[in-house]
Amino acid sequence: MARIHVIETATRPLETPAFFPVNNAGARGEGNGPPYWTEIPDMKTMLLNAYFLNNSSLFQTLCSVGLHNHYAHDGVFFLDSGGLQQRLYNKKVDPLEILRVQEKLGADIASTLDVSVLPSDDPLSNSHAEYMRTSVKNALLSLQSREREDMKIYASLQGNDLKAIINMIDYLAKRGNFDGYAIGGLLPKRSDFRRLIDIVYAVRKRIGDAPLHVFGLGGPSYIPLLTYLGVDSFDSSSYLKAGSRRVFFLPAQGSVDFCDIGNQKWLPCVCPVCSQHTTYQVREQRKLIALHNLWMITYELRRLKVAIQENQIEDYLEWRFQSNPLIYGAYRYARLKKRGFV
Repeated sequence: MARIHVIETATRPLETPAFFPVNNAGARGEGNGPPYWTEIPDMKTMLLNAYFLNNSSLFQTLCSVGLHNHYAHDGVFFLDSGGLQQRLYNKKVDPLEILRVQEKLGADIASTLDVSVLPSDDPLSNSHAEYMRTSVKNALLSLQSREREDMKIYASLQGNDLKAIINMIDYLAKRGNFDGYAIGGLLPKRSDFRRLIDIVYAVRKRIGDAPLHVFGLGGPSYIPLLTYLGVDSFDSSSYLKAGSRRVFFLPAQGSVDFCDIGNQKWLPCVCPVCSQHTTYQVREQRKLIALHNLWMITYELRRLKVAIQENQIEDYLEWRFQSNPLIYGAYRYARLKKRGFV
């Protein structure tokens, strides 16, 4: 299932597996992360939240100039709908209003407005069924009301029951030609590896060759595992949150807290950040840590692409996960799943 796939967006072809760093635009509208798109040549991608942007001080500027002129002309921008916000904060969000924001700002890929399903929601309850019905209704409405044909629309998938998720896919596929699918609600399930793998594997098989995105799971260990299961793209703010907590992503080895690194002058990494700054300089600047962390995700994606091209993905993952028993066990389960043994 692991593949290198090209998605033809309005801006440029996007080669997968691809990572979309989350930019929350910040309280003042300009975000709180490093301008990585000027530093990393193959990381000119970004995920933003349409609901947040619509209520941000940056909104009018972006309406005037667009995402590409404001950030990167050759950037590929994914605008999430804000479904989680309407559920968490009990906000009423209009799916057509969100669609127009996505189109107006120049999104290359847009997800439909879903109603997020939380882990505490009973999959047999009427409310769970209503959340899924609303998500389906919003997805079809967005597809039918799209004015920019060059903007990709991904149907957002939600649910705590695998059978219900598959039924949702079948219903949507019969009534609309979506450009891809995006699974939400997996972040709270991230420690339940078998459930996570079962959902992703089943969705990948059901949607055929269509692009598949997973919301929120873009850490250095999840990316190779999900790529193995056929996920094309990911997003996460983990690089940024780790930087604020002084957590350092190690090359192909997970992460470590700065307090456990020691007092050596140079960090055990030769990325541009660590090559040009001492351990002390990196530790003291959260944006430098975040930029280094994105370099490590870039490194992971490059290694994965080489492994896929050389048909060595399983050999690479055996080596990649050998020092982490938990994620290695998840990979072994995923491998058995793909072979039909579980």
